[in-house]
Amino acid sequence: MPLTSENWLLFLSDYGIVLVFFGALFEGETIIILAGVLSHQSVLPFMWTICAAIVGAFTGDQTSFYIGRRYGTNIITRFPRAAQLADSVRPRLTASADWVAFSCRFVYGTRIVAPMSLGANRYSPKRFALINLLSVLLWAVTGVSAGYLVGSGAEKLLGKIEHLEQLLLAVLLAMLGWWWYRHRKFQN
Repeated sequence: MPLTSENWLLFLSDYGIVLVFFGALFEGETIIILAGVLSHQSVLPFMWTICAAIVGAFTGDQTSFYIGRRYGTNIITRFPRAAQLADSVRPRLTASADWVAFSCRFVYGTRIVAPMSLGANRYSPKRFALINLLSVLLWAVTGVSAGYLVGSGAEKLLGKIEHLEQLLLAVLLAMLGWWWYRHRKFQN
């Protein structure tokens, strides 16, 4: 079967929610924003997209927390970049662990390391689960809604989008540019 835009959209309408789940499981801003654009185009259902992002992000964070709880700092020190990020998070753990638990979803580079560090430092699993749930709720609703608004704004600017792949490519390029800028800023 040739890969046409119609086949691509059919694939996304059938499996897009699963892709959102797996995208949110890891570093997923780009995925959930693109999913929001697809929701605006009626390819993905808006509420199910948010639900998949919540479940994926929550699962990923909880897994990171329990890996840290099980293996301690040994797992973090195996990876020099993760160890460096953990060192930047560690001073905040005693003074404001709740804030670290909530904000790690929104701070570039700390999404995996901060929950591991919290787990390694014996932070309460129930408390982390509750704070993490609140954090991923805000993150998913904000991210998918932002994508929806991007789709709406693009449609108003460009008219009815006949070739969705062009819009998705433009959004993806903008997100990659934003990621590159943040990555460069974080490096310096």
